[in-house]
Amino acid sequence: MHDAQEGRPNSFGATSSTTAERGRLAQDRGAKEGGAIREPPTRFGEMLRCIGPGIVVSGSVIGSGELINTPKQAAQFGFALLWAVIISCVIKYWLQVELGRHALVHGRTTIQALNLVPGPKVRGTGWVGVLYFVGYICSMATLVGIFGATAGLLQSCFPTLSYQMWAVVTFVVTALILYRGIYRQLESFVTLLVAGFSLSVLVSVILVQGTPYRVHLRDVGEGLSFRLPEGAAYAAISLMGALGMTANELFMYPYWVLEKGYARFVGAAQGDEVGWLRRARGWVNVMRLDAAIATAIATVVTLAYFLMGAAILHPVFLQTRQLPANEDVVRDVSRIFTESYGRWSYWLFMFGGFCTLYSTLVVVASATGRMFTDLLCCMGCADWHDDRARGKLVRGFTVGFLFLLFVLATCFPRRPDALVVFGQFANGIFNTPLIIIGILTMAWQTDRRLRMGTISTCLLLVSVAVIGVYLAWSVPSVAKQLFGVQA
Repeated sequence: MHDAQEGRPNSFGATSSTTAERGRLAQDRGAKEGGAIREPPTRFGEMLRCIGPGIVVSGSVIGSGELINTPKQAAQFGFALLWAVIISCVIKYWLQVELGRHALVHGRTTIQALNLVPGPKVRGTGWVGVLYFVGYICSMATLVGIFGATAGLLQSCFPTLSYQMWAVVTFVVTALILYRGIYRQLESFVTLLVAGFSLSVLVSVILVQGTPYRVHLRDVGEGLSFRLPEGAAYAAISLMGALGMTANELFMYPYWVLEKGYARFVGAAQGDEVGWLRRARGWVNVMRLDAAIATAIATVVTLAYFLMGAAILHPVFLQTRQLPANEDVVRDVSRIFTESYGRWSYWLFMFGGFCTLYSTLVVVASATGRMFTDLLCCMGCADWHDDRARGKLVRGFTVGFLFLLFVLATCFPRRPDALVVFGQFANGIFNTPLIIIGILTMAWQTDRRLRMGTISTCLLLVSVAVIGVYLAWSVPSVAKQLFGVQA
């Protein structure tokens, strides 16, 4: 793997440590790929037409956390964790922006950027990146749960085929969709899924207001009281690890930023330093809008799922002391609509549930192929700049990962909800601190002229402090709840 810090070529055709070399390489790569240097848009409508990475991320962000974990925790604790849901969705925006800024300005993938963190390295790869992959593997229990819940949901809608057969169909269709690994196709497909689940869940919230389970203002007030119910610490950390821009989505974001072409559009500074800075600042603004839209979509849709879970499933839990599992979350909520509005509302909600789960499966599988390829390249096992070799590795890792999910989901089909919550807990307690360390390091390694301003710096540090306090506050209760120890 070439070292970006030594002024040699980096991934996706951008950059080196010198401005002139960075611009020359960007121009060469842009000409090769047909992606000419572009002036950044200045009007809001034009900027909206240039977003994309945030939409892809939204497809991953809004998934099992919203459809399985959020209603599950809302069923058990009611509206009490509404404040945790809001914080979990919004607080990571500034972390996302700094990752995207560094990728755009320097053209580095996430692992390359994490190599900037001081400390030991394993075959040229920094300790943060190596440890992150350990946590990433643990957090992939979530994807096993998503795969199983997707097959279970399809079987609920179309019982002609068994769960195992729907698992086969899910694997084959997803592998075919992702095999070519073309970003534009992925962005278009995920955009349709995001539109599907966003519209369906918003309509569902409106529908629930016409039932006995309507949400009242006093319920919202209860949820904003910032209290942590007894036994809710594990749930709170799993929500922090599951909702909004999670550690894993943060890790993936630079890949989509680079493949969209933002770094390439900035072009050369050689002989045009002023123009390069203007373009870089303009495309950073586009990226910030992209991240803001991803955050807004995640927050609105997550709140919709949470409010329905608290309003509909919590009263059922108080009566039966039983929590819904896997596709039963969707099915139980859908019964409220079918009883009030007819059979058509069942298909509306199940369609949204499918889009929610499947978008996460598609995006995470695609990103996992890129992440493991990048790791191998950083360790010197392959050349990231060999497009053909890199493409083969990405396809191999993507399909192999999907096959592993298929095998595990068919071997452990009964409790995908438990796998989802465990994976998201691991993501929150292990991966989140690691990615924060990396972001804090790379944020101050970005070109001085393009670094965050004073306000953004304060908001970034506040975000880090809130997440740190949130995790530290919850760990003692989690230790007691899981292991019966006094922390």
